[in-house]
Amino acid sequence: MTPTTRLAAAFLLSVAPLSLAVEPPGRQDLPIYDTTSVGALAIEAASNAATESGRRLFVNFGTNDCAPCRVVNDAIYEEPFLSAFFKQFIPVFVDVAPGSPNRALLERYGIDPAKGFPALVLSNESLKVAEVTKAGEAAALGAKGKDEVRAWLLKRFKADSPK
Repeated sequence: MTPTTRLAAAFLLSVAPLSLAVEPPGRQDLPIYDTTSVGALAIEAASNAATESGRRLFVNFGTNDCAPCRVVNDAIYEEPFLSAFFKQFIPVFVDVAPGSPNRALLERYGIDPAKGFPALVLSNESLKVAEVTKAGEAAALGAKGKDEVRAWLLKRFKADSPK
């Protein structure tokens, strides 16, 4: 393991409790996004982990007060979907609330914050951007419910991987 990889892994492990925590039932007030994380560093660390694991990158841009963001999060973090999702993707959740320095990352992906959140970025196996929900598609999915979110994500799973 290279020093850069070790640093990336250490960073992921340090933010994992904040960004990957499963919410206990009835705890809808817990944050989804770590408002103190540096989004660019989190994405870089997740990209390194995805490279080493052979998985793809899943970036979720949103805010803690966003109802569709919570639906997307809940859809991912319920079993049995959670296990299948983590076999496919390395996720990173980036807070882009107004005033957050992470908001500048939206421009990199062509995401219009006026269209609503969450905004999702999925990579291909080479970690190149394969899809971006930059026009409010994920917000609309979240408004439809967890089953719609899961169905949308399942269509993006690699065909040769178990669901």
